[in-house]
Amino acid sequence: HLITLPEKLHMCLSLQYLTADQNHLWYVPRHLCQLPSLNELSMAGNQLAFLPLDLGRSRELQYVYVDNNAHLKGLPSYLYNKVIGCNGCGCPIQKTEWQLLSFSSGQLTVFLPAEVKLIGTELDCVLPLQEVAMRTLYNIHCQSLKDLKFMTPISLPRSLLDLLHCPLGHCHRCSQPMFTIVYPKLFPLRETPMAGLHQGRTRVSFVAYCCSTQCLKTFDLLS
Repeated sequence: HLITLPEKLHMCLSLQYLTADQNHLWYVPRHLCQLPSLNELSMAGNQLAFLPLDLGRSRELQYVYVDNNAHLKGLPSYLYNKVIGCNGCGCPIQKTEWQLLSFSSGQLTVFLPAEVKLIGTELDCVLPLQEVAMRTLYNIHCQSLKDLKFMTPISLPRSLLDLLHCPLGHCHRCSQPMFTIVYPKLFPLRETPMAGLHQGRTRVSFVAYCCSTQCLKTFDLLS
């Protein structure tokens, strides 16, 4: 009957296997992507609608099972070439209580994590001011992670301070940290060589989350 996971679970640096199947989880905390030893993550049979942008970025994480999460339609492109289970995902959603941004391409629609504030497109010329400021702060202070310990909620709102410690995600093309805006690009699973492994039992897409129009245009999952 779990609806959330412990906030400090990401501090279990030796954790290798995490299973939370058949619960009522609707999101995977992005902080879990920081676990250096996590090799297998299983969250089948929950109520997930999205996954963290960085899930699969760690080389150590090789097995991810999210079968039978009906609302889940997007898999981060970092999971491509990993061992994944996603059967029973991608069912149509007629009504949802979640106030989440979504991204569509053709007949495909995926939900984005709640922390995403804006969706960029190829037509964007400049980044939002808040995103530029966050990237600048990160580059200044995160050259040495110790510098962040001296920043307090008085100097920066707690939500933004938390993003500096754990960014929304990293560009799937160049690894640039992202904080409020992403530039997504869909690659339907049915159009990849992995389609045969699932034999039509799922309707999901791999999603590349990029940091700019340039990375968006040049990213190719299959190359």
